[in-house]
Amino acid sequence: MSVRFTRVPLSVEAVFATDGRLKPKKLFFDGVTYPIERIISLHRRRPPGIACIAPLEYVVMIGGKTKMIYYEAESGTWFSVKEAEK
Repeated sequence: MSVRFTRVPLSVEAVFATDGRLKPKKLFFDGVTYPIERIISLHRRRPPGIACIAPLEYVVMIGGKTKMIYYEAESGTWFSVKEAEK
């Protein structure tokens, strides 16, 4: 049986640096603000099992934990991915 994933929409505060890179600074989810402590890596990568158009995958540190968030420029949306409930 394969694992299914679902897209979770996120609100993100981000800035464009002087070099043109988009840098997420804060994530807002369920009424809570989570500061993004640092960006660990950035790649153009589609999460498994999610329909999207060439998103940027940000691996970030939030609350001392590594998280993956995605930015889809085509739609201007941020999202995360979680395992779908059965």
